[in-house]
Amino acid sequence: MKSDPLAVLLDTSVLINFLHEKPEALALFRDLTSRRVALAISCITVAELYAGIRAGEEVETDRLIETMDCLTLTSEIAKNAGLIRAEQRRLGRSFALDDMLIGATAIAYGFPLITDNRKDFEIPGIEIYSGY
Repeated sequence: MKSDPLAVLLDTSVLINFLHEKPEALALFRDLTSRRVALAISCITVAELYAGIRAGEEVETDRLIETMDCLTLTSEIAKNAGLIRAEQRRLGRSFALDDMLIGATAIAYGFPLITDNRKDFEIPGIEIYSGY
């Protein structure tokens, strides 16, 4: 049996659901914080959140981001994301580069990824968190 993770990487979809007060996302955050699991996001997620922000959501979004560790995107992570995307393209699968950057970040840091979009992260080497 796998032990609880010490930290997880949250995909943009999960944060959007939290900001929109979806019950499953609120319950997830309560569960993770009660177990003292560190919450991390990719810097790509920050960009995605602000790209889709609605008027009036800025303060709440800023507060949410400030509660998490924002993981740095390194050239090695970027390279791995590009290689993953190229390999998937050779296999006839098309993934968005931003998702591959988030996925490669999870792989590099060894954090399970929590996402609503599992199909976007069907890539080798990634662990998808099963508690959501």
